[in-house]
Amino acid sequence: MRKPTALAALVPAALVAAATLTACGASDADDGGSRRSAGQSITVTDDTGATITLDAPAQRVACLTMICVDALTEVGIAPVAYRDALARDERYAGPDADMREITGGFGEENVEDIALATPDLVIGLAGVQDGLRPAVEAHAPLVLVDPRSWQDSVAFLRTVGELTGTEERAAERADAFTERVEAAAATRSGLTTLSMYGEPGSLGVDSVETPVGSLLAEVSDYPWPAAGDPFASVAVEQIAEVDPDLVFAQAFSASTDTEPLGERLASDPVWARLTAAREGRVVEVEAPVWATGRGTISLGLVLDTVLENLGESS
Repeated sequence: MRKPTALAALVPAALVAAATLTACGASDADDGGSRRSAGQSITVTDDTGATITLDAPAQRVACLTMICVDALTEVGIAPVAYRDALARDERYAGPDADMREITGGFGEENVEDIALATPDLVIGLAGVQDGLRPAVEAHAPLVLVDPRSWQDSVAFLRTVGELTGTEERAAERADAFTERVEAAAATRSGLTTLSMYGEPGSLGVDSVETPVGSLLAEVSDYPWPAAGDPFASVAVEQIAEVDPDLVFAQAFSASTDTEPLGERLASDPVWARLTAAREGRVVEVEAPVWATGRGTISLGLVLDTVLENLGESS
């Protein structure tokens, strides 16, 4: 999905064209397919264009991406397998959830770990785990997701509801999040914001064609187009041309005591002249939540941070 090459352990290096996941029964009911009779199959078209059919709602889901864990948590289900350490955070599946860790590199996950979890559905990230499909589908169907906006994340939550037979819970959570964003957008700030990540010399920005970027665009001035890459590289000089009022910064490192990105950039004279840097409006945020979450729980946490800091900066 995202980030400079050096950050590939957290996020994918490339994206493919995305479309919102759609889900429906094999034969729709009168209310548009929101109800299925016993034994009716479930069919979705994922973000790679592949069609996946389940004979019954999935009960055991393995997650190769955090948006899967996020959505399952929303509907009250713990995955049987996970690859992102964030899954064990108490805000998601939690430290006590009975889940198998999926080992291996990002996009090169150990399929044996997946198989040993005996899932009846696997959910991964398009543009990264596409090559696993033949091996994974020897054990369970694979759905690949590629959200480009917060609305895509909401739609995926509804799809997970269809796939797991938890439509009502998914709809409730999806509607609640949508209403929250709409309420925040009604009092949109005029401040210019930026969500950035990486390290000096290798910086990137969440464009408006990402879940985080599109969310920031709802509640603030967010002039960061995709320019051909939703997670485009950016130079400090390009940031200075916009001169944002408020910057949300994500530093990445295997170490738990990573120096904040804003502090690492402090010696750059161009960075030091930015309004956000001069006025102390560079906010260090949780990189795993902002970079890999993508779901409505994660975006809710992002929105909490954004609205708090917009209020303080107004």
